[in-house]
Amino acid sequence: MGRHKLGSCKEEIKSPSRTVPSSQSPSDFLDKLMGKRSGYDARIRPNFKGPPVNVTCNIFINSFGSITETTMDYRLNVFLRQKWNDPRLAYQEYPDNSLDLDPSMLDSIWKPDLFFANEKGANFHEVTTDNKLLRIFQDGSVLYSIRLTLILSCPMDLKNFPMDIQTCTMQLESFGYTMNDLIFEWLAENPVQVADDLTLPQFVLKDEQDLGYCTKHYNTGKFTCIEVKFHLERQMGYYLIQMYIPSLLIVILSWVSFWINMDAAPARVGLGITTVLTMTTQSSGSRASLPKVSYVKAIDIWMAVCLLFVFAALLEYAAVNFVSRQHKEFIRLRKKRRRQRIVSTKDGTVVEGATIFNPPVSTMYDGEAVRKRFVDRAKRIDTISRAVFPLSFLFFNIFYWITYKVLRHEDIHANL
Repeated sequence: MGRHKLGSCKEEIKSPSRTVPSSQSPSDFLDKLMGKRSGYDARIRPNFKGPPVNVTCNIFINSFGSITETTMDYRLNVFLRQKWNDPRLAYQEYPDNSLDLDPSMLDSIWKPDLFFANEKGANFHEVTTDNKLLRIFQDGSVLYSIRLTLILSCPMDLKNFPMDIQTCTMQLESFGYTMNDLIFEWLAENPVQVADDLTLPQFVLKDEQDLGYCTKHYNTGKFTCIEVKFHLERQMGYYLIQMYIPSLLIVILSWVSFWINMDAAPARVGLGITTVLTMTTQSSGSRASLPKVSYVKAIDIWMAVCLLFVFAALLEYAAVNFVSRQHKEFIRLRKKRRRQRIVSTKDGTVVEGATIFNPPVSTMYDGEAVRKRFVDRAKRIDTISRAVFPLSFLFFNIFYWITYKVLRHEDIHANL
């Protein structure tokens, strides 16, 4: 259901258009209507032992924000309006169609025992006076409006974080009256209204709002409950600037080592270790403001792959350095084989021994050729890495963004 907006979030107070007859003062009229002389008992619900009281509710959202992932809750400021009919408050003596009464009169009448089922904290507003409105109509209908600040629980699914859409609910329930005595229902027109200038720092409040019933069954009976679901789509601009782009640049920086001479070990090792440590810090920072959930989030996959790429770049230099030094081991083993001879002893046994061996003049040239061959192999690893690393990261990016920004995004919208 689309949200309905109000141009102003102030409660309108209707001014009496006519005066009280001179024969009866307003105080006498109120005492007769709901005072001690009236016989009205605020402890007894309307239609006692009869049909249940139907209470029509609607809310006006004045502000919406402070959506916290770590505690999984959100904060909002609302005008909660309830309307029901109490035949005992019907009047004919007073000429106006409705009466706007002081909030102190609320203690003199029966009120629904509404509470918010998923509430973590709430407070009333008393500046400059109690932010409450009480209006009684000629037919006995009562309009009760109150301003509240609520902190409501909102279990979040962060698998697609920070490209997620969260659904937060507000549940209005009766605490003590079962459905035999009290029934809540949404106002037929404009049940959930939103202020025109309402903005959220990280989210966009979707126009679609699902209204429904959430009747609760307890050991003490069946209790009326109504709910509204707010769909919040996260804007990932902050995470692009603070997480995705910096980590992307760190990965690209790690590829610079492929163009540095492989003999410059301090430069290449320093660059590799620096990028790994920076990426580790970046990854830890991305999890600082999130709860310790057991599943993998989209941001976790991105950070893990980026860390894997910078770590692989460091290992690539280790492989290059190892291959470039293998010519020494190769020459040593070849010399060892040339120097080995089989010597026969007097008893006919065969042992290995070393004889004096004068290498030919060409050995020096062979060693240089072997060294050059292994160095070329090491350089070839660098050359291949210059193409393989960027292409692999590009393929990962295509797969990552199509999966989370397109496919899963469409699935989430379809399930709303």
